[in-house]
Amino acid sequence: MKRALIVGGGIIGTMHAVLAAEKGLEVIHLERDMKPQSASVRNFGLIWVSGRLAGTELDLALRARELWGKIGGKAEIGFRANGSLTVAQNDDEYTVMQEAASMADADLRGFKVLDRNQTIALEPELAGNYRGSLQCTTDAAVEPSLLLGGLREYLKSFPGYTWIPEFEAVDFYHDDNGNHVTDISGRKYSGDYLAVCAGAAHKGFIEEHLEKAPLRKVRLQMAATAPLGATLGHSLADADSLRYYPAFKDLSLDRLGAQGSIATEYKMQLLLVQRLDGTMTIGDTHEYAEPFTHELHEAPYDHLYSVMKNIFGRDVPRIERRWDGVYSQSTSTDIYLRKTIAPGAEIVTGGGGRGNTLSPAIAEETVNQWSL
Repeated sequence: MKRALIVGGGIIGTMHAVLAAEKGLEVIHLERDMKPQSASVRNFGLIWVSGRLAGTELDLALRARELWGKIGGKAEIGFRANGSLTVAQNDDEYTVMQEAASMADADLRGFKVLDRNQTIALEPELAGNYRGSLQCTTDAAVEPSLLLGGLREYLKSFPGYTWIPEFEAVDFYHDDNGNHVTDISGRKYSGDYLAVCAGAAHKGFIEEHLEKAPLRKVRLQMAATAPLGATLGHSLADADSLRYYPAFKDLSLDRLGAQGSIATEYKMQLLLVQRLDGTMTIGDTHEYAEPFTHELHEAPYDHLYSVMKNIFGRDVPRIERRWDGVYSQSTSTDIYLRKTIAPGAEIVTGGGGRGNTLSPAIAEETVNQWSL
C-alpha cells in the first residue's frame, strides 16, 4: 500500500486525507497543534456555490458540492443542503438579482428570484421591509465545530489512517525512497506522496518555495448571536455580497450604488448561517493590509445588526461571541495555489474564502494526479 503524508489538519489538509484514504492509500496526517485552531474552525461552514466564477471555478464548486453531499452522508459533520437566500432591500438590488437569475449558468447554480411574499412563504421569520430575494438551491452548510473532528472520526474507519497532532514540520527532503518530513524534535515520517496544506502559515520549511508566490493573507471578523428561537431553512446574504463574489462581476452592479461608510471601510457583506443549536454565525469584514491588528471593532457589528433587523423586521438576538480569522488567498487568476516541490510532493494553499467550499474537489485533483 502506498503512503501519503498530509501536513495540515485544516479543511484542505483533512479533505486530502479523506480523498487519499478513500482511494486506498495509507495516510499519515500531521498537524502542528493538538487540534486545528485556524481558519477552518473560524469560518461560517458555508458551501457557497452561488458566487463562484463561471467556467472552471464553477465546475470545481459543483463537483465539490457533489463530494460534500457524499461525505456528509458518511461523516457526522452537520452537513445540510439548505440553500441560500440573498435578500434585496430595494428595487435596484432586486433588478440585479433578476439579471443573475437570467445568467447562462443560472440553472446550474439553482438560481430563482423570489418576491417578498414568496420569500416569506419559504422563510416566515423574514418578515422585514425588503423587495425579494435570490434563491440558490446548490448552496449548503456544515458545522465548523463538528467538521474536522467528524471527518477524523470517519477516517478512523480506514485501517491505514494515522492522526499525529503536535507535529510541527520544520524540514522536508526528497530522495529515491520518497518524501520525508521531520519536526523540531527529529521525528521523521516518510511517504510516497506529500501534500503540504499549511493554510495561512506561509513561513517555516515551505517559505523558500512560496517566495514571490501570488498569495496574500486576508483577515475577517465574525460573530455568533444567541439562539434565534426559530429555525431558518436557508443561509442568508445581503446584496453587498454581489459586490464580492466573481459570479456577478458582469451584472449591473452600479445599480447597487455606493456602500455606506462602515461597509466601505471594512469591505463588508452580510453572510448568515444558523447553527444546529439555533445560534447564528454572522459576518463578515475583509482586511488585506498586514500586519493585522486583530482588534475586534464594534462598528461592523452595529452595521450587521441593522441589516439583519431590516430583513427580520424585528430585533434579532444579541451577539454573544466575536472572533477573527486569517486565511490564505491566491492573488492570481488561479483558483488556488498548487506548487510541486519534488516528485509526488506539493504545496496546496490559497483557496481564500472559497477554500471550505472547494476543499474536497481540490483534494481530489491532488489525489487524482498521484500515480496510484
